[in-house]
Amino acid sequence: MSSLEPSLPQRLLSPAVIRPLAAVASLLAFGLALWVIHHEASAITWDEIHAGMRRVGAGDVLIGLALTAVSYLALTVFDHMGLRHCGASVPYRQVVPAAFIAQAISHTAGFAALTGTSIRLRFYSNLGVGPVDVARVMVFCSISIGLGAAVVGAVGAVAEPVRLAAALTLPVPVVNLIGAGLLLGVGVYVGAAMLRTDIAFRGWRVRLPALKVTLAQVALSTLDWTAAGAVLYVLLPDGLPVSLLGFLGLYAIALMAGVVSHVPGGVGVFEGLLLLFLPGVPAADVLTAMILYRLLYNVLPLVLAVVLLVAIELAQKRAAAQSTLRRLAGVSRRLAPPAFAMLTVVAGLVMLVSSATPAAPGRIEMLSGILPLGVVEASHVLGSVVGLLCLVLARGLMRRLDSAWFGVMALAIGAVLLSLLKGWDWEEASFMLVLAVLLGLARPLFDRHGSLLHQPLTPGWLAAVTVALAASGWLGWFTWSHGEYAAFDLWTFAFDAEAPRVLRASVVAAAVALVLLVMRFTGPAAQRPRPASDDDLARAAAIVAGASESQANLALLGDKSFLFSEAGDAFLMYGASGRSLVAMGDPVGNPAAAADLVWSFRELCDRTGAWPVFYQIRPDTLPLYLDLGLRFVKLGEEAVVRLPDFSLAGQARSALRYGHRRAGRDGATFEMVPAGAVDDALMAEMAAVSQAWMGSRRAREKRFSLGCFDETYLRRFPVALARREGRLIAFANLWPGGDQRELTVDLMRHAPDAGYGIMDFLFVEIILWAKAEGWESFSLGMAPLAGLPDNPLAPIWSRVGTMIFERSEGLYNFQGVRVYKEKYAPQWRPRFLAAPAGPALLKVAVDVASLIGGGFRGVIAK
Repeated sequence: MSSLEPSLPQRLLSPAVIRPLAAVASLLAFGLALWVIHHEASAITWDEIHAGMRRVGAGDVLIGLALTAVSYLALTVFDHMGLRHCGASVPYRQVVPAAFIAQAISHTAGFAALTGTSIRLRFYSNLGVGPVDVARVMVFCSISIGLGAAVVGAVGAVAEPVRLAAALTLPVPVVNLIGAGLLLGVGVYVGAAMLRTDIAFRGWRVRLPALKVTLAQVALSTLDWTAAGAVLYVLLPDGLPVSLLGFLGLYAIALMAGVVSHVPGGVGVFEGLLLLFLPGVPAADVLTAMILYRLLYNVLPLVLAVVLLVAIELAQKRAAAQSTLRRLAGVSRRLAPPAFAMLTVVAGLVMLVSSATPAAPGRIEMLSGILPLGVVEASHVLGSVVGLLCLVLARGLMRRLDSAWFGVMALAIGAVLLSLLKGWDWEEASFMLVLAVLLGLARPLFDRHGSLLHQPLTPGWLAAVTVALAASGWLGWFTWSHGEYAAFDLWTFAFDAEAPRVLRASVVAAAVALVLLVMRFTGPAAQRPRPASDDDLARAAAIVAGASESQANLALLGDKSFLFSEAGDAFLMYGASGRSLVAMGDPVGNPAAAADLVWSFRELCDRTGAWPVFYQIRPDTLPLYLDLGLRFVKLGEEAVVRLPDFSLAGQARSALRYGHRRAGRDGATFEMVPAGAVDDALMAEMAAVSQAWMGSRRAREKRFSLGCFDETYLRRFPVALARREGRLIAFANLWPGGDQRELTVDLMRHAPDAGYGIMDFLFVEIILWAKAEGWESFSLGMAPLAGLPDNPLAPIWSRVGTMIFERSEGLYNFQGVRVYKEKYAPQWRPRFLAAPAGPALLKVAVDVASLIGGGFRGVIAK
């Protein structure tokens, strides 16, 4: 087994190690950026920031809004171009909502490759676009954005080489060389498109678009970057020592550094670099412009995205007959939770920032004549706690928990009152009121039950909360470092003692965060899943009886644990092996419960420290698992015969026809035994055939994803028999779908001397019988490894994993399985594995193989 275990370097590169390290790296990057901002802004005061806000005119803000609209419009066109490049015909009007919402969330949350792909997959899969094409669209958009960054960076290097050299502390010739290299890279890309040459890099191959599309890519991406950078440029004061072209180069460098840092939204990193890049501009003016830029380019589009999602949902209820709205509403139900989660994070940041900064002039004085001092003091402290709790509960909104909805709704309503009481901050109150109204309209979307205290705290989420608290703490220090903090008293209470008030709010927020962390990590120890009881098996059998997917009958093997939906009308079946909890197939039962079950399974894995794995899932359900951050590996394809179209006539069926007739001439006869009608005598005959078949192949019984010879299990199903002169020579049990749409062959075994064509004879007879009985389709089962890439560009872990799967399910020659099943002219349906990404996939493959093979000996034995 040691040879299959990940090596030390592989373990060091596993997600369990990489994710905490990535979170620590993000914290270090943010800490460095905060130090830079602190150093550059140490000489300015909060009053100067206020003066800078007043300097920016309404005209500049309107221009910034217009440029923001241009940038986002260009981003939506990228998606439409990418879809057309992939051959998907989706009208632009249907692309706009998906692209805009994806970009609005990605620009705020960061990690565009993950959040953008997830959102697009949800939207476009409802519009008939497959997951592979969605991935291609994401690659197309990423390349487009990279081209624009290269162009504006190169133009900036050419237009302002001295300024860029000074900002980057590089010699001017080096800056010129970088600019030339960027232009050369863009030129190579355009030239490759002209020659229609694909680009291959480290296992990936990118099919380039036509030259006309490529030129449009470059032009549109340059427009996007120019418009986005110009939003910040117009908000900066007049008389900048750098031209727009030179500024765009600096802007591109700072923005890309923020992306690379993995700090959410690049907050701090982007601002710190621009402060360094613009030493001749007053730091107060730069910080003011960047605050307004964040509001215009990040926060406002995010709010509009949430409003759009709610509007789609409400419009669908009033116009249910319109198919486009119906499809968009179905997607909005899945997209709204992450969008509301991001909006709640922004709300939390607003409350923390508000608690760390002084009230507007004159407002405290106004309140002093109306409210007692204790009300103002308590409201200020509670406002910071509300901000922290918004950050914590946002994760529950992402998981659609109703308890998180109630919590955030209460916090939003409370924040409206607290904002007014602590300093008559009507701006923050208005924002929180908008959040409360939108949450109220979206109430049906948050219908999952679950405990907030038992939600997993990932390293990334902990890092994000830490960043928020550190930033608000630094902002409070920055605001008052030139005044009251020089001689403050934590216990000074007065209307005009704002510095102690800010410090108290920060201390209380940090204390509450520490208490929540301790509560989370000192709860009861998680228990490993228990085996299914007889009652569990009976509940599962009742659900299986009505399930359309015949694969659901695997629940009746009795070798799995069950996770039932709250209503008891759906379940996930799973097994434990090594570090993995492996769910067999998609959720069974009520489709409306599928998303809840998938998330509940993920939470079960988090509580037990296991890897979540989903085996043999369908392509139409992939969006469910993408939210969990899992990677997909194609396992093979299932062969499904359309029964109304099946016929033995024609040249294409000659081989099948010959095998069937040959077995019939040799005396084979067919018999179908209904479920529950297999008596002891017949079971003994079947056992003899099974033992002979297993012995001739020196094989072991498999389980989990395959039926096994178990008398109790086999009596549950109809059994097809083939006899010769009264002697049983072959049998197969069948899985029926609950609605008589799909019938699947499970265990198929024959005597070693059954003769030529016996499998063809049995399958053809089953198909003809099922067609006569009114079944719609007949599944011949999986062809493992079918349809997988067999070239050097295939991912290494996919190749290693599929080799193990081949050994674990290997009762046949898999290279011949697809050829054999092709005789029936089936439709091929892909099946996937969803598992953690990276080197962990190898261990997951071993765990799944062990589960199927009945232990590790089953992996290395046939």
